[in-house]
Amino acid sequence: MAATSTTAPVSTRSAGVDLLRVVGIAAVVVGHVWSDSVTRAAVYTWHVPLFFLLTGYFWTPGRPLHGELRKRWRTLGLPYVTWFLLLFAALAVADAATGEAAEGAFRSALWGGTAAVRPFSAFWFVSVLLLIAVAYRWLERFPAAVTWAVALGGLVAAHLAPGAVTAGPLGVFLVPACLVFVLAGRLLRRFRERVPVGLAAAMLALGVVLVATGLSTPLDVKAGDFGRPVLGVLTAVLISGGLVRLAEGLDGHVGARVARASGWLAACGIAVVLSHAAILWVLRTPPEGGWFDLAAALVLPWAFALVVLRTRVGPYLTGTTAPGR
Repeated sequence: MAATSTTAPVSTRSAGVDLLRVVGIAAVVVGHVWSDSVTRAAVYTWHVPLFFLLTGYFWTPGRPLHGELRKRWRTLGLPYVTWFLLLFAALAVADAATGEAAEGAFRSALWGGTAAVRPFSAFWFVSVLLLIAVAYRWLERFPAAVTWAVALGGLVAAHLAPGAVTAGPLGVFLVPACLVFVLAGRLLRRFRERVPVGLAAAMLALGVVLVATGLSTPLDVKAGDFGRPVLGVLTAVLISGGLVRLAEGLDGHVGARVARASGWLAACGIAVVLSHAAILWVLRTPPEGGWFDLAAALVLPWAFALVVLRTRVGPYLTGTTAPGR
């Protein structure tokens, strides 16, 4: 018998959470500009898990599988394909002009997932987010214990054989392990009233302490690295969950202009995720990064997305329409 849920559908509109989404996307960009140990410790543990956790936190139970497919294709699949075609064409033109495309670059781009590098560095995240939503929707028909078994089994596999879980196309083999964060988001939503601002702050502080002391090592989900067993995922959930509840605490304290601006910026999120690595590719940003590179990778994709969001091509590039429409 399929598991049922008593959790009511929830609204995804929260000014505080929109602001948090913007911060999380900016953290993803930061993680692609710099790759030093300090940056990894500061953002890698939470910036990707945050979005998987939010998927679970705002999950609407009971939607038909075909409905989930349709929704995720519109919001994730369509912009993935659109940006892929644009950047693949740009890479082909650049290679024809300079011959500097890395060996296997086109094949790796088509395979996606962990194999993809600049300008496709972050594409794996969007494909895994789509696949994990569809997989979780399909798993809804089973008791919760089955879903948890799949997630924990995937996590164990990632710890034992990270090379295997990163070998699949579009990052498909990462889905079971990443499902842990979605389930954590569902639990946080279920017990959200028991997580007031004070406890959320304590969760965040504990997570930061675990990272700062080295007890928990940074995650690199794209590489199949979920940190130190148990502690890595626990730390990611503490930080991400604490941030979500603290962000919700901002609702009612955020002015209408800030709320509107954060809504527009958050609506551009997928476009920024998919396109920012192209800026770093053009700039040939080195591993040690640079502040100009960061500014360009943040401002240019967001500015472009804000413009196209108002047009007919907006849904193809951003996966959504202008807020309020």
